[in-house]
Amino acid sequence: MQYGVHDLADGVRTELEASYSKHGCGPEFWTTYQQVLERLVPKGRSRTQVTNELALIIEQLGIVRRAQMVPPRTTRTR
Repeated sequence: MQYGVHDLADGVRTELEASYSKHGCGPEFWTTYQQVLERLVPKGRSRTQVTNELALIIEQLGIVRRAQMVPPRTTRTR
């Protein structure tokens, strides 16, 4: 994640990892995920890049086996 501060990615990773350790892959973990996403990219803005980066973090932590990536808007099919 490149948002001006390298510690941001580490902080997000730590927050997601702590939530997973506490709640497993249950609804509370995914609530934390949504809260992180909302903080990083307010509604109404493109979330594709941040969503994909969060998905990769979740995959790296072993929370999901294979993360689903969101294609950029220009390559989406209708």
